[in-house]
Amino acid sequence: ALESSWTELVKSHTKQRHQQAALWEFVQTELIYINKLKIIKDVGPPGLITMRVRVKPNQLFSNLPSILQAHQLFWQEVVFPMLQEVRRTGKPFDPMRLEDGCLQFHERFLAYHHYCWEEENNLEFTRKQMESNPHFLAFVQWVEMHPQGERMRLGDMQAKPHQRITKYPLLLKAVLKETQEPHVQQALRAMLTTVNSFLESINDFMQYKDEQLALYTSAQKIEGYEVEGINEEIDKVKWIRHQDFLQLILAGPVTDVVALLFSDVLLLTKVQKKAERLKVFRPPLALDRMNCVPLKDGSGPS
Repeated sequence: ALESSWTELVKSHTKQRHQQAALWEFVQTELIYINKLKIIKDVGPPGLITMRVRVKPNQLFSNLPSILQAHQLFWQEVVFPMLQEVRRTGKPFDPMRLEDGCLQFHERFLAYHHYCWEEENNLEFTRKQMESNPHFLAFVQWVEMHPQGERMRLGDMQAKPHQRITKYPLLLKAVLKETQEPHVQQALRAMLTTVNSFLESINDFMQYKDEQLALYTSAQKIEGYEVEGINEEIDKVKWIRHQDFLQLILAGPVTDVVALLFSDVLLLTKVQKKAERLKVFRPPLALDRMNCVPLKDGSGPS
């Protein structure tokens, strides 16, 4: 069990009371979060079995067990040793004890990439199930009324990981604001930079997956042109950037085409109305070999 306040642990007089309070919030909220994840893991997936709902746990909670495992390790290796030192010595919390753990955010919490990417799909799946599946609705009511559930709603359970991972910069900023020693300030800024970089990597990963999905979806509609890497690891160069309808003026009549602008090629296709697919109209045009010039009427490049 955790003490109710840092003042129960820190016996020596300290001028940095606000800093200690900020560090205590870091410790306290970390343990609260881990306990919440345990509740979700112990109540949610078993509830699907109890209520005989034909839904897989990962369709609601993605890789939440991996998130829990990562935070349990973070607690055991980083936060708890700092707490134990204060319990043993009575000296103030030392923010430098967080340094190694915070500088390892990319390695420690990689599971958040997958969780955040799946979050929107999980929420949409949940919404559809609640609208169409009476058994699932009964499961939701059972989970939210469970005595161990602490009155958490299913949506709250699903949102916990995203809410927590984005809170770390605020927690570190609060500690930094109340820290006086220059070398500790510098270390905290490095921690903050690493944590923010990790959050940016989550956004980058989600953008990567969105573009990957957009490319795959477009490729399924195209006849006569195979996008490299569709069935393997998709080449990052091949992202689709824009799609639009154009009129192509050649030697003959005007031709309506759909232009797909990728990051490395321009692909001209024609709509196959019956199959709702696109057929390649011209071989792919490499962008690095194209030359665009303004039209004489000034309406745009040619």
